[in-house]
Amino acid sequence: MNRSQRRSRREGADSDQSFEKQNVTSQLTTLERLVEEARASTYEAINSHHRDFLSIRVYTHDPLDEAATLNDKYETTSTLVATNPSPDLIERLDNIGHSLKAIVRMAKTHANLKDIDDQILHGEIAVCASSIVEAGEMLNEIEDMRVSQEPLQVLHGQFVKKRAAVRAELEYLSDEMVRVVETGCVHELHVTYGVTSNYDNVPYENAVTLSDLFFAMRELDVVRTRADVLVTALAENWLLPLLRAPSTPLSVSRTKLGASMSIGAFGRSSAVFVPSAMDHDQFVQHIVDVQRVWTTVLQFVRDDLFHECDDDHADVYAYMGQKLWARVWPTIHDELLVPLVPDNVDALSDVQCMVPLLELENAWMEVVPIAELRVRNAARSLLQTYVSKRRSDLLTTVASILASDDANVVVVGGDGPVIDVLAEHTGKGGKGGKNGKGGKGSMLPEEDADGALHFPRCSISVQAQLLVEFARETIGFAQGDGSRTAATYVHAVRDAFSLYRCLMPSQWSILSVDAKRAFIVFNDCTFLVHHLTALGHGLREHWPRELRASATFVDLIASFRTLARESMSPVLQRTRDGVIRELGLWTQKGWLNENVLDDAEQRLVVACGCVAQVAHTAQAHLPSRVYLTVLGLLADVVVGYVAKRLSECVVSDTKARALVRLVAPVLALESRLFVLTSGTGQTRAPVAKYCSEWDGLQTQVRRLSMGTK
Repeated sequence: MNRSQRRSRREGADSDQSFEKQNVTSQLTTLERLVEEARASTYEAINSHHRDFLSIRVYTHDPLDEAATLNDKYETTSTLVATNPSPDLIERLDNIGHSLKAIVRMAKTHANLKDIDDQILHGEIAVCASSIVEAGEMLNEIEDMRVSQEPLQVLHGQFVKKRAAVRAELEYLSDEMVRVVETGCVHELHVTYGVTSNYDNVPYENAVTLSDLFFAMRELDVVRTRADVLVTALAENWLLPLLRAPSTPLSVSRTKLGASMSIGAFGRSSAVFVPSAMDHDQFVQHIVDVQRVWTTVLQFVRDDLFHECDDDHADVYAYMGQKLWARVWPTIHDELLVPLVPDNVDALSDVQCMVPLLELENAWMEVVPIAELRVRNAARSLLQTYVSKRRSDLLTTVASILASDDANVVVVGGDGPVIDVLAEHTGKGGKGGKNGKGGKGSMLPEEDADGALHFPRCSISVQAQLLVEFARETIGFAQGDGSRTAATYVHAVRDAFSLYRCLMPSQWSILSVDAKRAFIVFNDCTFLVHHLTALGHGLREHWPRELRASATFVDLIASFRTLARESMSPVLQRTRDGVIRELGLWTQKGWLNENVLDDAEQRLVVACGCVAQVAHTAQAHLPSRVYLTVLGLLADVVVGYVAKRLSECVVSDTKARALVRLVAPVLALESRLFVLTSGTGQTRAPVAKYCSEWDGLQTQVRRLSMGTK
């Protein structure tokens, strides 16, 4: 100790003794002066250090020591004030206390931030992280105190910079200590137990260990983000591929400095994992192989990724274990658990089938809480798992039916040879099925014994017919499998119809331009509504009592009717717009008196041709009543404009004859299109019933015809 330091200590001791001899008022006055001096010196230290104009005097000065000395004197004065309390003394003491508290916080923050760079260079990453966290907490406290904003802004700026520097160092250390390398189909996980130098190859005083890294990342709240990245890599590149192909080469190598784990170094298995193609013994052996390789991966995580980590990082280890289990569990459920569930509900009482999976789950017991181990829960509720499996299988079947690109149509309903699951028991239909034989989806006698559910003859898609057959067959399962699974089948049928409603809107772009497809979708929806009316009604007595009241499908009818209307509206609107566009002059007033009859006749022929083109498609596929309604909507456009133009003109006899010949294509619509063909011959439909403008046109034609006589 040199002479100046001994003199400073002696002066400090003398100052403390003289301060204690003062009365309360004098001590408070002295404290107020010293606090202001400490505040000024602290602000000066912050500004000079972080704004790069250091002086020897300020550099050797430690504001934190000065604040600690003031804090001792504050405690001495507080004792005296407590013995002789007065409002004035208490208020002065409180003000001093608040000011001193702010100075201490700023001095501590300054002390933490100014040493960050040296700590990073020395490899003290854990200390850096703790200092950053403590500085952030103290800055939050200072925000609510009365302090100068200039030094506070300086501290805030330095805090942001130092925190970014520490996080950058953590990124470097994390990449150096835990790396996933992908080379073609080979994936390697390299773990280094310690890093001895920074990214500039400057050696640390002490090597940074995995424990230091996890502690620092947890302090800065980035450990879970990094853990999520590792979980994704482990699940996607190791655990899930090994679940499907446990024979894939997996190797682990360890040294004193680190360890590595690689997969696929000697080629990957080309076999495709198909549970349905394996017998029971092969499937059990597959699960045993999965358990073996998964144990290797989990052991690597425990022994090498958390090498020499104490219990302080157990929460990080548990977090990674739970995340890994959450990532692989859906695949375990779909590809391992579900195939093990017996197809026969009577065999569910024997849980022996779950033993291989329970043993596989045991490998996770160290990293996953027992409450999260779902195989055990599935074994306890095997019936529910069986129900979910059956429901999934049924909906998979429906999805494959609806996703097929089969564009063929079948004719259902009406008289004559038809392919209709209702035809066998409807009053007017044929015997159903091909070649006059009942189809496998024939309607049950109880549901339509009197033929009340007669369906008009039309074309539907193969998908709609198969969907109805599936629904009726599944409803039959509900009767045969007993009450325990009846609800499963009923809800599976409801989901099947909902699946149709979900997939159909994806075809809106096609329906607006393809009239045939739009008409088929309309018929499909009408056909489904027809069957939803009484689906399962005759089997309701065989279902559980709690299911009888809700096991109905009539609530789906309104949505399918809406879907039917929406499927056909775009193509009809598009056709109407096209007809109006082709009519041209016929949509304008006062032109019939001009010499443009040749062009007018040509436009009528084209417009009537547009109507006839769509009408022929509709007649081939739609029910007769719907066909006539569609035809009436389209014909009304032409008939209405022609009737208006004729009513506006007063012409001579010669011109009247020309106009009557001119509108002949429109009048021919009655004989060309408003005709229905059946087994007994042709029947002409009442045009005025479906075409509201027809009577007006006939009136104008009669007026012109009478004028020519």
